[in-house]
Amino acid sequence: MRKKAALILSALIAASTFAGVSASATEIQKTEEVTQKSATATSVTLKWKKTSDAKYDIKLSNGKNAKRSYKNIKTNKYTIPKLHAGKTYYIKVRAKKGKLKGAWSEVYTVYTAPKITYKWEKGKLTASWTKMKKATSYNVRLELNFNKKNNYKVKNLKDTSYTFTKKKLKGLRVNKVYNILVRPYIDKQPLFTSKVKTRDIEVVGHRGRMDIAPENTLASFKEAHKSNYDSVEADYFETYSGEILISHDRILTACGSKADIRTLTLNTIKQYPIVKGTNVDKYSTQYLPTVDEVIRDISKYKMRLYLHTKDPNTSDNGFKKIAAAIKKYKMEGKVTVFSPSKPTFERIKKNKLQAGFLLLPANSQQVKDAITYAGSHNAYMVIFKYGDYINADLVSYAHSKKLRFGCYNINSTSTASTFTNMKPDFLITNYDYFS
Repeated sequence: MRKKAALILSALIAASTFAGVSASATEIQKTEEVTQKSATATSVTLKWKKTSDAKYDIKLSNGKNAKRSYKNIKTNKYTIPKLHAGKTYYIKVRAKKGKLKGAWSEVYTVYTAPKITYKWEKGKLTASWTKMKKATSYNVRLELNFNKKNNYKVKNLKDTSYTFTKKKLKGLRVNKVYNILVRPYIDKQPLFTSKVKTRDIEVVGHRGRMDIAPENTLASFKEAHKSNYDSVEADYFETYSGEILISHDRILTACGSKADIRTLTLNTIKQYPIVKGTNVDKYSTQYLPTVDEVIRDISKYKMRLYLHTKDPNTSDNGFKKIAAAIKKYKMEGKVTVFSPSKPTFERIKKNKLQAGFLLLPANSQQVKDAITYAGSHNAYMVIFKYGDYINADLVSYAHSKKLRFGCYNINSTSTASTFTNMKPDFLITNYDYFS
């Protein structure tokens, strides 16, 4: 009798255990409400109804042979990377708890956004984008100066390109910052918008906005920031007392003095206000700033700084003060110190500063030789005076040496357009057509 009771109890326990497994499995419901939340040209972001204490698997297919799996996702939101622009994909999701797995969701269709490219030519801005197989039309929008009141919209385009001209858009200018947005439609169903900023070259204010305020002053750098410049260039000399002072000339010309910066202490120099320069009456309280003051302000503006070493005899202590200011304001990687002198350039490198090499060339061979030298010495960038000797092949050669390429002396809109089409990295200007 006891043996029979034990067998019955054992059977009940086994049944209970099995029933428990079955009940747990049924708790993992089929994943529902899977939606596409956003897309770029190379990714899609998904979200689905959350299952308590679950992890998730995703399967993706392009409808052909290419399939991918993403496992053990901890949240009910996930971005699938490394996709192709303007394509259709199919996904399904399931929840799981340990070894127990819920049913796969329905198969959902998702779309990446189109990739947008653009080209400036003879005052015209042509936008082109990836053709989407299922799209029936496209809406295009050009945002001028990021001001929604100045948006220019074109709807129900069948083509995959559109040209904006000066006749249609008053004030359309090369390297002024615009946003191009393209939104595909399947009949009346909107898909996901792709976006690109038209200015893909870094615009550097030569000595700040020297056309608005006295050059190499805090006011000039602030005006560059207000004008939407990406960076500023500044010159410096070392004072007798060892500070690094921002100035284009070693003589206090801007202060109406013939004194040499290198023979004066900072305290003495600070007694000389700036009396020469653009709109000097408006900026009557400006003085030549120290490198610490400039890096402090540039860090607030979230800009880059290019420091031209006009003083080839800068001491190691002077370079250390630049490095200290960079560290103090957390500007590592955003301040480049450059020189046209090879010995000075090599000392900049020796002092572990991000270094650039400057050259005023006479022909393309000199440019190429300078790139070769800078590349072999692990420079960060090269800067050249712009001329007919600059071409796209030289830009590509610099890029092959892992160097950033830029020029100054860009003195017209047409020159800026020509240079921009070479795909350089930055351009140093003192003209307001870039604002």
